Amino acid sequence: MSENSHISIPKKVETEDQLDFQFLRKTGIQYIEELGSKLWTDYNSHDPGITTLEVLSYAITDLGMRMNLNMEDILSSNEVGQGIDSQFIEAADILPSRPLNELDYRKLFIDVGLKSGSSRAVKNCWWRPRTELIYADCDSTKLALNPDDLVGAAKIKSFPVKGLYDLYVEYGEDLEGEETTDICDRSNTRIKILERYHANRNLCEDLVDIKEIETQSIAVCARIGVTNKADEELVHAKVLRSINNYLSPEVHFYSLKQMLDKGYTTDQIFDGPLLDNGFIDTEELKNSQLRKEVRLSDIINVIMKVEGVQEIKEISIAGCDGTLQQSDEWVICIAEGRKPVLCEQSSFSYSKGSLPLNINRKKVDEYLEKFRQEQEALREDARLNKTLEIPKGTAYDLGNYASILNEFPDTYGVGTSGIIGNPSVEREALAKQLQGYLLFFDKVLASYFKHLEKVKEILSVNGKLKRTYFTQALKGINGFESLVKNYVTNNDDVLTDALYEELDNSVERRNELLDHLIARFAETFSDYTFLMKTLYGVSTDEIVLRNKEVFLSEYSTLSADRGLGHNYTLTADDDIWNTSNVSGVQKRIARLLGMKDYNHRNVSNSPVQIIEVTENGARAFKWRIKDTTTDNTVILSGVKSFKIEYGATSTLNEAVFQIIQIDQEDLENKLDITFVGGERIGNIMVRRSEMDNFYLEVVDDSPEPVVIACHKKNNPYTSQDALRTGIRNLVDYFKYRFTEEGIFLVDHLTLKPTVKNYDLMGGIGCMAIEDTFVVMYDGDGGSGAADPNAFMTTCEDGCEDDIFDPYSYRVSIILSGYAYRFSDYDFRRYAETVIRQELPAHVLAKICWVGDRQGEVETAMNDLANFEKTYKKFLLDKARNNISSLGSSTTALLNALTSLNNIYKPGRLLDCAVDDNDSLDGKIILGQSNI
Repeated sequence: MSENSHISIPKKVETEDQLDFQFLRKTGIQYIEELGSKLWTDYNSHDPGITTLEVLSYAITDLGMRMNLNMEDILSSNEVGQGIDSQFIEAADILPSRPLNELDYRKLFIDVGLKSGSSRAVKNCWWRPRTELIYADCDSTKLALNPDDLVGAAKIKSFPVKGLYDLYVEYGEDLEGEETTDICDRSNTRIKILERYHANRNLCEDLVDIKEIETQSIAVCARIGVTNKADEELVHAKVLRSINNYLSPEVHFYSLKQMLDKGYTTDQIFDGPLLDNGFIDTEELKNSQLRKEVRLSDIINVIMKVEGVQEIKEISIAGCDGTLQQSDEWVICIAEGRKPVLCEQSSFSYSKGSLPLNINRKKVDEYLEKFRQEQEALREDARLNKTLEIPKGTAYDLGNYASILNEFPDTYGVGTSGIIGNPSVEREALAKQLQGYLLFFDKVLASYFKHLEKVKEILSVNGKLKRTYFTQALKGINGFESLVKNYVTNNDDVLTDALYEELDNSVERRNELLDHLIARFAETFSDYTFLMKTLYGVSTDEIVLRNKEVFLSEYSTLSADRGLGHNYTLTADDDIWNTSNVSGVQKRIARLLGMKDYNHRNVSNSPVQIIEVTENGARAFKWRIKDTTTDNTVILSGVKSFKIEYGATSTLNEAVFQIIQIDQEDLENKLDITFVGGERIGNIMVRRSEMDNFYLEVVDDSPEPVVIACHKKNNPYTSQDALRTGIRNLVDYFKYRFTEEGIFLVDHLTLKPTVKNYDLMGGIGCMAIEDTFVVMYDGDGGSGAADPNAFMTTCEDGCEDDIFDPYSYRVSIILSGYAYRFSDYDFRRYAETVIRQELPAHVLAKICWVGDRQGEVETAMNDLANFEKTYKKFLLDKARNNISSLGSSTTALLNALTSLNNIYKPGRLLDCAVDDNDSLDGKIILGQSNI
């Protein structure tokens, strides 16, 4: 049986043959022998051909030497904005992520401080799931937080809401106690914890309450013998520190160097959220869980490890409050959710041999304070040294090229010295002939050197280069002007365009380069590109190129924030509507689908207007498009009216498609001419009016093109320059700014009603934490009863065996189904696949392709506009604690969500057994379509 062999790419593929002059010379001679051995038999060094081969081999070794420089040297640059730091996404930006699990959240909150450099505000914390029940009336499908609210219900069942958590906090030593200032500082710390949490809240999760951890006092009594040279006060301070750290292990911050010294790799160190005060060792954090029991043997072990301790003569442990029933003198059980601490009844005595020692308490306190200051110093060091240093290279002039002509012996007469001696006409002619021959090699080599110089820009994630081929002018050649005419020597870009413009398909090659850069992050746009070909034709590469550039420029955020929920506690207007304060997965889905705008906004307020007109006494419809990014002027309008809205919409999409189809390079070439009227750029026709002004018509693809739209017919262009600018702006607007696409993601957990008395019922968004921070609540003036109309419904399939939970790990995703791409069934299927792949695996999505443009004549209840209105009101009430109206706005939003209807373009209903026929437009096949 043959064994399967793994196919792999070797890490080292470089042969370094380009650095071996003798290898290059030998290989060149072998080629010469194979090609011309019948005509050329003398391969000695004095032969001019061999001399030429040697000079070329030397030039190649020069190029190889530069290619063999350290990578940081190749990527270094003295130009501002082109250094290594601008070419890569730094480790601190790309490797961390928002908190995903309990350990991540604990790190995030332990990192909270009162201010930079101050004592720790949070010593430790513990993340605990919260149990909150919702009761369901299985007959009416109504929900309530209290079963008593379901009056008359014959069948009541309950289910726990998932995704809710409580945080138990152990405050720092400076915040412990009952002094007024301590209470104030604890309140500020709780507020900072909440602010940090909501800035990092996972989708479909929420923090309900923050509680200070309760303690369980433990007394340790011990007689300890120390060594003769030991400082008994120092030993006692270390014993106290060791026991306290055993009872409640402290979590330390480390610098990047310390974490590397521990053996962690860079990706392990930066795993999880990026902290302000350095790094926390994950294994150390795991070991700092609340103890369930305290063992005397463990305490003996930690004391014996203290330097200076010789023996433990006697030791015991006991509870301090007198209520603890201790059945085992070796073990004390700790109540759930409590932290063991040493109490004042603990007693420690020390001796050296038989001589008892008196402990100076003041000196012990000084040692303990010294330990604390040392930890603060280490924390400060960790805070200041948490960045991975970017390699510093030496910037070389990699593109500098010296002609090989100057490397030939003077007797050839091709160098800077020219012909030595008395030049004859024949010798000059031969020298020029050789120079002209060698210029081809010079040009190739000069281009290679220039490409090496541009590597840092071509492969940069922030690269802005539009060219992908490069060259440079040849300089330092004697008599160059007599060899080449009209040669550009002062502008390499102009020279590059002159030589490579026809060869350099910059859009296609830039797409390939971006595919490479995106693949570094295990991302791909291949399926998306394939699908876009059917929607945008020849302009696909340009549009997809822009999508990739935007995706790559935002990748550090799109990657780290992929599980982030939106922050519903921000109160500013630009954090509620017309805002980028949306969930991370919403941003990521939008960019993967090539959407231009993912913000919360009035998507239904489209730049497209469907207008009702009267023709021959009958109602008809026309369309027009406004440029909402500038002055709201009409930028394009249809020329034909239709009896139904869909006819107008279909022609609108056709007009936009024809404009988008125009190739940018072809457009620029066509704009160089002087227009007289009748010129065609793609499917745009330039027309001349009776007043010798210009306007544009958009035509279709039929053999005898039909006009489907007009631009500036009523307000034409009056000059050639204005016409050229107008054509550019028209194409640019529809390619890169015009959009009807929008996306909303509604986290169902944020819709769950709450009660004012959170001690009785609990609930998301209803926090009154020691009178320091109240988020919001909704009720009937304080009775504790939530608005019964503000619940979602349940029991989709009855709840005899199972109850449908509408809140836990569920989202609704609403998209503008009338947009050009979103009305295409194939694109919808692809988008739904992307949405389900990108959502966290435990989150279930309901996807709705809904709505009509606001202001259309025939609308499906204008459901998208109604949803936007109610969602905006809900977000505002929730963020600003509008207690009196939150219940009604929640109910209105639920009604709007329930009223959403998927919309489809007209089609024909086919049985699933019918033969597939690609000519059937808008086919709806039973079993393959949701209606």
